Amino acid sequence: MKPPEESYGAATHRVVTHAGVAPPDAWVRAENAVLETLLSAGLTVHVSLAAAYLERSAPAASDALTDRPAPEQSPLSTTQTVVELTPADAALPAAHLSVDPTDGAVPAWRRQAIDEIVAFDPETGSWTYYSVPRKPAVRAIDEPGSDWKSGLREALADVPCTALFPHGALARWEVADVAVELTVEGLWLGRADGTTRWYPHEHLEGVVVDERECELVLSWPDWRDRADSSLGRVVRGIVDRVRESPPRLLHPPDEATLSTAATAFELLSERLCYGFEVRRHDRDADAGVASRLR
Repeated sequence: MKPPEESYGAATHRVVTHAGVAPPDAWVRAENAVLETLLSAGLTVHVSLAAAYLERSAPAASDALTDRPAPEQSPLSTTQTVVELTPADAALPAAHLSVDPTDGAVPAWRRQAIDEIVAFDPETGSWTYYSVPRKPAVRAIDEPGSDWKSGLREALADVPCTALFPHGALARWEVADVAVELTVEGLWLGRADGTTRWYPHEHLEGVVVDERECELVLSWPDWRDRADSSLGRVVRGIVDRVRESPPRLLHPPDEATLSTAATAFELLSERLCYGFEVRRHDRDADAGVASRLR
């Protein structure tokens, strides 16, 4: 099989934690829940360790992990120490890879000494989960299947501001020469001349879904209103005029795309704690749309 570091970009799903609002250890809790779920389902997990660093910084975790055998072969391409966990070790992640944040941060060893993690089916050799803890974007899940998806979502349900989302764009369409992509992190607009603009969800205040007009009405802050002084408002006003303002109206090409985008906004706001309001007008939401985002 392909090493996961070469193929994770084509994964079907990813585990996402909105770090800006989640507790600092939320991503650790999420990863441990995923690993326990996959080990309990019969998968094998290989963990690459910065062994000397782990021994110095977290002796108990070091003892527990280095006690596990080294595999004869591994899908991980690394010169680091690699240990193998089997379904019998399903309790190990929660017991020895959990952390107690100090000074509002996850201890460095959990992000740096655990170098890479891959979960795979030993019979088929295909990997299901790949994580590089020091890189938050690399928590990829590939082809989990309907049964595993429900199990993974259930395992993540108690982790704040965290969820399983499809990899890549949640909704995508084109209007004239502009490509629109709604992702987990924000809204992307790409023009035919190669220029792009990105508007993060943290700044979004509300979404109105107008099903009659097949449009999305987006509310963004007026930065001038947030300035603390008259001079600040003048400066903000200049900045607002110079930079490209975020879009207020989006026009998906059809009802199905509109409903997919609306459902994506709802799931993002609720599950990742973005907190913007989504209101639908005129028609009831299509209950089947949510399944297309899972």
